[in-house]
This record gives sequence, structure tokens and C-alpha cells, in this order.
Amino acid sequence: MIRRFLVIGCCLGLVACNGYDDATTFATPTEFESMRQPCIDQAATLTSTPADQITVTNEIETGGGPLLTLDAGGTGYSCRKEADGSVTVFSEFAN
Repeated sequence: MIRRFLVIGCCLGLVACNGYDDATTFATPTEFESMRQPCIDQAATLTSTPADQITVTNEIETGGGPLLTLDAGGTGYSCRKEADGSVTVFSEFAN
């Protein structure tokens, strides 16, 4: 459990440093939903895990934009929305 909080804290730190300006608004449920499939697809490519075995474990609103946490075969990943609307998946250990 402590590991999960540490991971989420690290992810939030990364997202906070992504260059969004102060005018960024918080994510809406529709925005999170629109991120799900692109995040799952990118995680499947990154991890060679079948997309149907990747689950979204959490939706987090950050000052830097929306963030989804993913489980791909028992390994944690995060997916953030970039300023251009694309998504980026990264390992929970990325820094």
C-alpha cells in the first residue's frame, strides 16, 4: 500500500512538471473516458501485454491535467494527457 502511494506521488510530481500553464482546468469524466483506449493501446504496445489484460486502476485530476494509472500484467504504469491532446504511458519507476 505504501508503494502505491509512493508511485502515485511520483506520478503527480512528474505531471506537475510537464509545462502546462496555470489556466489548465481539471479533467472531466468525458476527458478521462476519451483517454482510456489510447492509454491502453499505448501500454499494450509498450509492454507487449494484450490490451484486454490492461486495466485502468485510477483516475487522478492533477494541476497538470488528467492522469490514469494502469495495471499491465501486474506492473503499474501511468498515462498522462499531453498539451497537444496525445497521451504518454510511462512506468511507475520513471523519473
